[in-house]
Amino acid sequence: MSPRLVFCLLTMCAFGVYATARAASGPAPIVVHAAQVAALESFGVIVHERHVTLTAAAGPAHFSQSNDAIMLMTDATYSHIHYLRIEENGHVLSASETAKREAANNRDLEEGKVVFKQPFDQRYLADYQYTIVPCSACASGEVQVHFTSPIADTQHGVGDMHIDSATGHVLDLEYTPNVLPDRANTGLVTETFGQALPGLWTIVRIDRTYSGRVLFVGGHGTVTEVLDHFHHFTDAGVGEAYYRTAMLQ
Repeated sequence: MSPRLVFCLLTMCAFGVYATARAASGPAPIVVHAAQVAALESFGVIVHERHVTLTAAAGPAHFSQSNDAIMLMTDATYSHIHYLRIEENGHVLSASETAKREAANNRDLEEGKVVFKQPFDQRYLADYQYTIVPCSACASGEVQVHFTSPIADTQHGVGDMHIDSATGHVLDLEYTPNVLPDRANTGLVTETFGQALPGLWTIVRIDRTYSGRVLFVGGHGTVTEVLDHFHHFTDAGVGEAYYRTAMLQ
């Protein structure tokens, strides 16, 4: 497989302290609480911007991409993406090329692909097993939860999340997807959460790193996503109208 194809595959990945560990089991009360808080705060329509920067290299070959998009989320489910700009190796894609990329991404969203199924999402709690683990570096009231899933796909993984026990907010996730991009041997994803709006605590940054080999050539790739300019609507009609207007940019 050519390095270029590996790079293209990478872009698709882009669209309190406890003294002893608890045995892996169903979700602990703090995980259930976090899921309830996340569902409550993400109710309705959320529109935000996403800014992606990707770099990859395999031997002498290098690839870079950056893109800006507007995303539509309804009740914590992404349903549509609209690209404002896509640039690859310094070349800005034409309107027709951008439209093709956008259509392909929206088909994936419609089919429920691409997006990671979060271990704090009420809909997917049964997909995971959880263990509360000791965390000497955690702040007061912060709990570290290890999660695993037997489901072998790119939308589930194994890792850890930190939860604030007072608010139920997930502070961060660090995990490896159960299925990595083709030719990748290792991969790590870090999701950082923050207050996007009053009453909305959500992901504001995602960092991904991958490494692998193509024949005898080692390769690596990094993807950074920054999410900002959030708008939250409890009225779905108003939110969707705002998104349609934003697409005209």
